[in-house]
Amino acid sequence: MSRTPAQQQMESAARAYFERVTKGDVEGILALFADDARIINPMTGETGITGKDALRAFYTNLVGSLVDYHAGPTDIIIDGDKLVAPLHLEGKTKDGNPIVMNNLNFWTFENGKFKVLRIYMDTHPYRQALNTALSGAKP
Repeated sequence: MSRTPAQQQMESAARAYFERVTKGDVEGILALFADDARIINPMTGETGITGKDALRAFYTNLVGSLVDYHAGPTDIIIDGDKLVAPLHLEGKTKDGNPIVMNNLNFWTFENGKFKVLRIYMDTHPYRQALNTALSGAKP
């Protein structure tokens, strides 16, 4: 089934997001979001974070904590103004600990921009990497 022009734009934005995350392009990532966009994930809590300044800090921290990593969608599903993209990420933390995880990114679009990004994730890889880093042990 072919996508409508609006759905093609949504898919292009989602793919651009993953490319920019992998490149560490924080300003490029932010360009995809509405000015009052919100991110909700296990690290931000249910209230999430809102606005470009908060998102800039979030993504600066995210891309600064990973090295030699790749994030990409395993599928893209669109329904109305909603897009769901299962994500696979592999890489290392700054201290060399490997990290492999699968998330589910759920976007709501408004006027062609990301309005809300809700990220569902298995936090076990983060907890494992954090515990290893705090204990000083090698993985």
